[in-house]
Amino acid sequence: MKQFADKLLAALIATCVVASASNQALSQPASDYPTKPIQLVNVFAAGGGLDVIGRLVADRLTRNLGRLVVVENRPGAGGNIGTASLVKAAADGYTLLETTNSYNINSLIYKNPGYDPRKDFAPVVQLTEAPSVLITHPRSPYRSLKDLVNAARAEPGKLVYGSAGSGSPVHIAGEMFKTAANINLTHVPYKSAAQSYQDVMGGQTPLAMSALPSVMKHVQSGTLHALAVTSEKRSLILPDVPSIAESGYPKFSHITWIGILVPSGTPAPIIARLNREIVAVLSNPEMRERIIALGAEPVGKSPSDFEAMLKADYEATGKLVSQIGLKVD
Repeated sequence: MKQFADKLLAALIATCVVASASNQALSQPASDYPTKPIQLVNVFAAGGGLDVIGRLVADRLTRNLGRLVVVENRPGAGGNIGTASLVKAAADGYTLLETTNSYNINSLIYKNPGYDPRKDFAPVVQLTEAPSVLITHPRSPYRSLKDLVNAARAEPGKLVYGSAGSGSPVHIAGEMFKTAANINLTHVPYKSAAQSYQDVMGGQTPLAMSALPSVMKHVQSGTLHALAVTSEKRSLILPDVPSIAESGYPKFSHITWIGILVPSGTPAPIIARLNREIVAVLSNPEMRERIIALGAEPVGKSPSDFEAMLKADYEATGKLVSQIGLKVD
């Protein structure tokens, strides 16, 4: 009995110590923040666009804050593993989530992604945005979006387009375009973005929807032909390529975004401080040039702006997912 009581007392003491430390962190004045290293969790593997941009921001943020910002990659299940791992993280501003469209998409297509985007996290700042681009072979008979739509309507379902995989942002963009144009294209999911556009270059697949950063250099060099970008306006990176919106589908818009969130309950002053510091990073001329060179455009607005964008993205994606019946077991 005494042994049990001793164990119970020890457990209670440990719980109090943890709670005290947590409360101390949460009550820390924003003016003192940060007092220790910050962890930026990237939900995809090292080397991708999300990782490169995250490391650029982390490096500049380290210099500006005088505290180390460490990037940790936690890939798996399309971003679910990394995102779900932060649901129970301390809401103290020392654990940040770097994610992209999959944050909303996965919550809609997976039965149990491990998190709820509407309540488990609070938005800090949108880092970047980039359109997808509908690409074809340079010698393709489709020289414009109109050519493609006419061909698709002449033979419904015959034309195929590739993407980086079912449920990927570019797949969502492709299905949105099919709906807007009222055409039937057959989707071919690849295991990677590179495989999808390489098959277009090799003539095995007539079309692909790809993220602009993935194919920018190939379009600029002429090894791929871009029919249109999915942003409402033309891209700064490919100014000669028309948007889908200007090609006969007004208000059509789909962008791939990258943003930073924190666990819900993080004090508002700390979120405001993080936002202010990261916006300053994105406003740096050198940083802007480096991000644009990667095929993306810096954003850096307020937490409320990011929250509104996330909500609109969730609603638009949810409507499409329901319409096409997209689910992942």
